[in-house]
Amino acid sequence: MAVDKFFYFTFITGVLLWQSHCVYWICSAAKTRFLLGRNLGSVTNEESIRSHNRLTGHLKQLIEGSDTKKLFPTVKTYYIVTGLLFLMGAVLLYVMTGWQSAIFWGCIIAMLPYCLMQVRLHERRVERSKEGDILIQELLNNYQILNYNMQEAIECTAENMEGAPLGKQLYLQLAKGLRQAVTHKEVETLLSSFRYAFDTAWGNVLASNIVFAHLYGIKVDAALTDLLNCMTESRKSMEFGRRENHEARLMLIYLAPISFFLSIFFACRYFDFTVKQFFSYQFGTELGLKWFLAMATCYIFSLIIQGFLVKEKMDI
Repeated sequence: MAVDKFFYFTFITGVLLWQSHCVYWICSAAKTRFLLGRNLGSVTNEESIRSHNRLTGHLKQLIEGSDTKKLFPTVKTYYIVTGLLFLMGAVLLYVMTGWQSAIFWGCIIAMLPYCLMQVRLHERRVERSKEGDILIQELLNNYQILNYNMQEAIECTAENMEGAPLGKQLYLQLAKGLRQAVTHKEVETLLSSFRYAFDTAWGNVLASNIVFAHLYGIKVDAALTDLLNCMTESRKSMEFGRRENHEARLMLIYLAPISFFLSIFFACRYFDFTVKQFFSYQFGTELGLKWFLAMATCYIFSLIIQGFLVKEKMDI
């Protein structure tokens, strides 16, 4: 079976080398299309593009909300990285597991960046939610001092606020966007991203108050005061009722890797295995490799689920 796969791999490689000029032409065309799309994106209304592609809009919000722009500067970069992960995983596993398993595990590997961004987004939302009372208090103070001018209040809060670094970053982005926004739709789009960064009830209420004050000139100091009181009570309740099962978390993080290394020890100690034989059976056979991939996948997704369940956002 392995000889047949090696033969197919050699045959495909030979065909690619034989048709290298066609491969080069396809790569050049793809590169030209990518550069053309990037240049058009710099002069085209981004909102009109997003409206035609919900997936692209969702991924853009996810990248911005999870603060992973350094890894994925654009959505196209995410697509490229995901595609490369799928191809690399599928090709490496094809020799050992066959094409069906290779495609399945290639898809699993390609999903990892999205899952990790979702985890990071949840962590960022939890951290931002804990700064909620500070964000509202500072904005309310500046809003009253600056004669109920919401845009100036946001700019002043973004420049001078301390004790809430993540919230300050969002206020800076919002202030910059409001200075450049012209239409009501642009303002609503900015506030939609602001809501997405928190995904809480108080974040939605705060964004709605900013819209009313900035676009329609409605005084919202009373609404912000009520919201601040609710957030203060929410913080007290959260700190009083907070319970985390640290033992279960430690077991989940450390027990699975320790169990794997203990299996190596017991295999060598009681079943006359050598370390070389163990790894040969584990990674050199189809069944052993599938079993290891299943264990690793369950472990990673358990950590992801645990992160979502343990870390709770502060909300009203």
